[in-house]
Amino acid sequence: MGSEDDDYDGFFREQYPRVVASLIAYHGFVPQTAEDAAAEAMTELYLNWSKVESPRGWVRTVALRRAYKLEKRPHVPLDTEVEVAGDDLAAVELAVMASSAIPALPPRQQEVMIRALDDLTPAEIADDLGCTAEQVRGNLAHARRTLRRKLRTEEET
Repeated sequence: MGSEDDDYDGFFREQYPRVVASLIAYHGFVPQTAEDAAAEAMTELYLNWSKVESPRGWVRTVALRRAYKLEKRPHVPLDTEVEVAGDDLAAVELAVMASSAIPALPPRQQEVMIRALDDLTPAEIADDLGCTAEQVRGNLAHARRTLRRKLRTEEET
């Protein structure tokens, strides 16, 4: 196995469960749809590995598009009874916790926060969304302030 294959294998092991968790918790897809979409996106990434400059953002964007195509209808929020699949429990826990507060954000802040929680840098997010890194950092700052306020008020009740 070559170095490029080793790089992809490490990326896959680390990122596949995170992509699945993101599709389930942030976008409300059922686990089977999330797993299928993530697998398809990872396969396509493998075929284009040497050409993709930002694989984390790329695979998440492709997986989200695939999930919508697989479902062929707008997503329904995740029922809290559904069990979240994945090997990376920290990512899954973070996704589930954040998913309850993120819908309170304006749409652009939701997009930026979801990608930031997926470990994308402001430059990667900006490239993905077609804006500047400064705009991303500004949206992240506003989103974090809103989430802190929301989480504080939920703790008080």
